Amino acid sequence: MLKTLDTSLQSLEKSFMLSYREVLSETNNLENVLNNFKDYSSKQEIKKSKLIKIANALEKISIKNEYKLNLLKEFPEYFSSLKERKK
Repeated sequence: MLKTLDTSLQSLEKSFMLSYREVLSETNNLENVLNNFKDYSSKQEIKKSKLIKIANALEKISIKNEYKLNLLKEFPEYFSSLKERKK
C-alpha cells in the first residue's frame, strides 16, 4: 500500500510538467489511494522512515504547486507590463 501511495505521489509530481488535465487526473487518483490508505494505516504499523519519505514527497509537491500558483497569479501583471513596454 505504501508503494502505491509513493507511486501516486510521483505520478502527481510528474503531471505538473504536463497539462492541467493530467494534474487533475493524478490528483483524483491520489485521493482514491489516500482513502484506501486510511483503512490500511489503521490496521498496519508503518515504519517511520517510510512516513518520512512520503512526507518529503508531499512537501516537494506542495512547493511545486505553490510555485505554479504564484506564476499564474503574476502572469497577468507580467503580460500587462510587457504590452506597455511594446507601446
